[in-house]
Amino acid sequence: MLVSYDINSIMAYDFIPQSRKEITQAAVFGAEYEAVYDYLFEKFKRKDPIALSKKPTEKRQIKVSRGFQGSTTTKDITKALDLKVVKLSFGEGSRGGRGAQNKGMQFEVDLTNDLNKWWQDEKLGNAQAEKIINEMADYYKWHKVKKFIVSNEGGLNQRRPLIFQGNQPFIGTAGDQNIGKTVTDITVFADNKPVYLSLKATGTVTFFNAGVTKFLIADEMKKYKTIKNPQGLALLKMLGISPVSLAQVFNSYGGKMVRKQENVFNKLDKPRLIKFLKSGIGYGFHYVHAKKPTEIHHFEMTKSFMEKLARPTSAIVYYGGKTSAGKRVDMEIDTPNITLKINIRNKQGGVYPSHIMCDYIFKSYK
Repeated sequence: MLVSYDINSIMAYDFIPQSRKEITQAAVFGAEYEAVYDYLFEKFKRKDPIALSKKPTEKRQIKVSRGFQGSTTTKDITKALDLKVVKLSFGEGSRGGRGAQNKGMQFEVDLTNDLNKWWQDEKLGNAQAEKIINEMADYYKWHKVKKFIVSNEGGLNQRRPLIFQGNQPFIGTAGDQNIGKTVTDITVFADNKPVYLSLKATGTVTFFNAGVTKFLIADEMKKYKTIKNPQGLALLKMLGISPVSLAQVFNSYGGKMVRKQENVFNKLDKPRLIKFLKSGIGYGFHYVHAKKPTEIHHFEMTKSFMEKLARPTSAIVYYGGKTSAGKRVDMEIDTPNITLKINIRNKQGGVYPSHIMCDYIFKSYK
């Protein structure tokens, strides 16, 4: 289902004052804004404790950095300063260097607020937001419930590690594909029945991101020019990736990089790969993706649709990277509805692989 959503509201809190003076000089905020800044600056000694928006519809809201969330509450701040005009919520705003993460956090906060306003019959001030919420409400019959609670849970960031059951790799828990409770960013309890919303707010979207250092061991690649770890070998065999070629990529860093591609569709261990992909994609949640500034895709991730997404029709491995030479192994797996982009690389500033990630691009939502 394709609908529009005003993603500009996700990015609107772009005024990050570095001093009380900057708030005064902006000439659009009042004394309470300065008081909140002073209070948090004195308490936490950070020059950027809040994010503000100059949009008239959002100006009364102050986003307090999530970095303080474990040490204070918005109720404590409101009570300490006896605030009458402004409203507080946790959020990072558009702080530099946190772009994708920032948009995701703000999306969670904004959609949480809009869901609460919708239930209270308040004007959202955004026809597109009303459209998407009404569509979800029709789908889940929220109009008929007597109790409606919205819980923003994106800050939980629950881990989904790479695990093994014998030679079978899984993401998260072996055999458990119903992952709504784990991947939820916002949980809506309608008459105590939960609906788990998994939100994506950037162009690059990921099903899983798991550590591999104890399976694809750097010392083995350096000493033996291959992988010896049995679980690492099981992972690579499932993907049709040569352990020798993988080691060559990372061992060649700093010199002439190894770079080649291979169609591995006939080398895949398809039954194990399908189980692996199902564990990574999962079901039991409502997928909500702000793909572009003018649109959002949303639908229930059912078990049957998950199974369609995990059905490979082609697979190509790019040793050394697909688009440019690098210390990575990329893999593209096509299914009828989606292109999965698996990569094995170092995300921590080193050379040898630290993570396996799976990004994706939808081709069809049905």
